[in-house]
Amino acid sequence: MVSVELVLLTLLVFFVMAAVVMLGVTAVAAWVTARLATNALALVRPVVLGPTDIRDVELRVAGLRALDHVDAGVVTAVVPERRRGRRGLDRLSLTDGVRFDLALATPDDRTARLWVPFPNQLTGDSRLERVAAACGVFPDEISDAVGTELPLVRGADGRWRVAETRPRDYHTEFGDRATETEWA
Repeated sequence: MVSVELVLLTLLVFFVMAAVVMLGVTAVAAWVTARLATNALALVRPVVLGPTDIRDVELRVAGLRALDHVDAGVVTAVVPERRRGRRGLDRLSLTDGVRFDLALATPDDRTARLWVPFPNQLTGDSRLERVAAACGVFPDEISDAVGTELPLVRGADGRWRVAETRPRDYHTEFGDRATETEWA
């Protein structure tokens, strides 16, 4: 009786494994067939451009040309955001910062994003303070930057950077804000 059960169990395992293998082979065959059919249709099918396709190309080229002359963007949103580091162990940790969404004056209405990490302390030379100074606002009122124009420089890697501006001396230009009290 035991040998009959072992034979049935062995047959059951064999049929289950065969079904899994057949399912895998069928999936691979279907994928290969779909890829071959797509490539064959691409070779046979003529390329047809719609009536607006050439305008889209011209608009995109005009947008690329206009990017060379963009020197500022208008801040449309200031959003708190956490990001992971780019290298090494920094990839495991999250860094708090602020993302600035910028509207660029191009024919295709491009946007740029600028992310600035929170500084450990306000030294007058942190990146957040430089961006706030370029927007004409104080770092503790960074949400007031929405609607202001931010001077930009496009780097060789295609990323946008804030044009260097001299940070404000908050104590001399606007009085000692550290001792002022704001009442709500």
